[in-house]
Amino acid sequence: MILATLCFILRDNPHPQILLGYKKRGFGQGKYDGFGGKVLEGEEIPAAALRELHEESGITVDPTDLSYFGVINFIFPAKPEFEQEVHVFLADKWTGIPLESEEMRPAWFPRSQLPYDQMWDDSHIWMPYVLSGQIIQATFTMNDDNETVKQYNIQL
Repeated sequence: MILATLCFILRDNPHPQILLGYKKRGFGQGKYDGFGGKVLEGEEIPAAALRELHEESGITVDPTDLSYFGVINFIFPAKPEFEQEVHVFLADKWTGIPLESEEMRPAWFPRSQLPYDQMWDDSHIWMPYVLSGQIIQATFTMNDDNETVKQYNIQL
């Protein structure tokens, strides 16, 4: 199982928004998601979240401003090499301007109008919990299409 991170940047000015990235290549191509990726060998999980966020968006977050919101296990019975343990983080303080990278194109969205139809199928299920401040522990099992949710369990 791949150990990975997912980080979301929040702002409230002029109204509550979230920074998502449009995935231009690789796993999840064509979808909006948070910023993140694989944890390198010997790397601490929060450090990986900060590194991936900076590599994919140009944003820098102080480690003390990174908030942990849980872990999600993604099970892909039809493609076990996709299986991931993803640690979710939020930050509302950062430096830098979101910039497009080779992998991601950042875009701000109102928190009340997330593009769930352009995100992973599981996002509309778990993200409202995290965005309301709840720490989650979840497991999502995907259908054989490796795109849609077959079943899930969320513990708060």
